[in-house]
Order: sequence, then structure tokens, then C-alpha cells
Amino acid sequence: MAQQVIEWVLVKDSPTTAFGAVGFLNNKVVAVVAFYEDRDGNMDGKVSWGEAIACFISPVSVKGTAVNSVAQTAKYSSEILTRDPGFKQLADQMFVNFMSGLVLDGIYAVYFAPGISMAGGGLAKIVTSGMIKQLVIRKGFEATVKKIFMETAGR
Repeated sequence: MAQQVIEWVLVKDSPTTAFGAVGFLNNKVVAVVAFYEDRDGNMDGKVSWGEAIACFISPVSVKGTAVNSVAQTAKYSSEILTRDPGFKQLADQMFVNFMSGLVLDGIYAVYFAPGISMAGGGLAKIVTSGMIKQLVIRKGFEATVKKIFMETAGR
């Protein structure tokens, strides 16, 4: 049995700069990859301290930003669409999934996070008197509640 090899087509944001690739098997897209991290906002190949801090304090997740950006650019490439005409629909579905995650993050940040933070802080003060331990308990509580919220919402 012959082993199949993924054929890669570069996705460029300028005539000379590729920032991702789309992989094909039998003229069907099977992979979309980005050449930079989600936290690398200016796509220079390095996550600066500013970018890292901005992503850390942001109430909205940047997870999936890079791959989604590649897919959104690739869906307008004639080289990709001639090989797999259905890719545009796949890229649009990727975008909808990505944006629904952002909407859920926003809903959680606006409506739930402040109350959960206060409740976690109160709980932490009851459990321990150490400031560091209180912070760890509060953050753990917040992370657990957010995880339950996202799982309940289907993420």
C-alpha cells in the first residue's frame, strides 16, 4: 500500500511573505497551519513582552487566531479553491466557530467574571489568611468556573 503524502500550498500575506500553509490529500484540504503563534500579533516571529502581557490580561482568548487568519486568507486563493472548491465553506465554518468562542469569552467576562472573582475572593478569605494562598484559591476558583461555563456552552 502506497503511503500518501500531504502536499502543502503556502498562504501569503504579501507576494514574498508566507505566514501559513494549507495541506492537501487527494485534492481535499486536510490541514491548515500557521507559521506564527496566536500571541504574535504583528506576525514578526517573536512574541514580545507587550504581546504576551496583552494576551495574558485580555478577558478574551486569542487561541486559534493564527490558524483562523491563515484560513480566511486562503479561502480567496485561486490555487487552493481550484483544488478544493469546498474549502471556502470550511474556512467560513472555522470563522463562525472561532467567533462563537470569542462571544462566549465576552459574555463570561462581562456578566460572570466580576461576580465569580468576588465570590472566589470571599471564599479564599474564609479558607486561609495568607495573601498568596488567597490569590491561588481565587484564581483556581475562577478558572474552574470558567471551564464549567465553557463546557456547558459547548466549547
